[in-house]
Amino acid sequence: MAFGPKMSLSVGDLTIELAPLTKEAMGEFVVGMGQHSVTKYINRHLAPTLEDELEWFDKTRIDKTKIVWGIWAVKDNERVLIGNTALSEIENKHIRQATSGSMIFRKEYWGIGIASHIHKARTWYAFKHLGLHRIRSAVINGNVASLKALEKSGYSRVYVERNTLFVDGELRHQDNLECLNPASSFWSDWWHGERPTAQALSARDRTREAMKWAEDNVNLA
Repeated sequence: MAFGPKMSLSVGDLTIELAPLTKEAMGEFVVGMGQHSVTKYINRHLAPTLEDELEWFDKTRIDKTKIVWGIWAVKDNERVLIGNTALSEIENKHIRQATSGSMIFRKEYWGIGIASHIHKARTWYAFKHLGLHRIRSAVINGNVASLKALEKSGYSRVYVERNTLFVDGELRHQDNLECLNPASSFWSDWWHGERPTAQALSARDRTREAMKWAEDNVNLA
C-alpha cells in the first residue's frame, strides 16, 4: 500500500492529479507547513524540517495500513505539489473501514473546489476499488471550508467531541463524521437490520451523487 495509484480530474482550468509522492517533493511540505494558517486545525504547532519530512516519507512508504496521494495542480505544462490526501488506519475486518484526511498547503488553491473534488475521488476509490464499508473523518470547529467539502461528498456528523484542540486563543470542539458505502450489500452489512436515521439516508444520497460524479469525471490510470 503506502502510495495510491494515479487519479486525475479537472477543477476549472486546472488538472488535479492524485499521485505518489517522491522524496524530491518533501521540501514543498516544509515550506507549506511552516504557516500557522495551514496547520492550526491539524494540531501542528511546530514547523517541520526537511529531515522530519524525509523521515515521514520513509515511514509512510512501508506502512501497510494507509494509502497516501500527493495532490498536484497542473496547468500550462507546470506541475505543482499543493498538498496530500490519505486513507489511513485501514482495517480489513468483517467491517472494512479507514480514516480519511487531506491538506492543501498552498493557500492560493483554497476556495475553488479542489478539496470537495478530491474527497469525491478518494471516496469513490475507497468504496469501489477497496471495498470499504465506512470512512471516518474529523473536523475542528471553525474549519468551515473543510466541513462543507466533506459534507458534499457524503459525510455526516456522528458525534461531537468537546474541547479537543486549542486554536487561536480558545478551546474548540471536534465534529466526528462518517461516510458509508451506499451500495446495497455494504449498506445492509453496516445497519444489520436497524433502521437508518434520516440523516444517514440524506448522506447516502449525497454519497451516491459523489460516486456518480467520480465515475464520470475521475480518470484512474
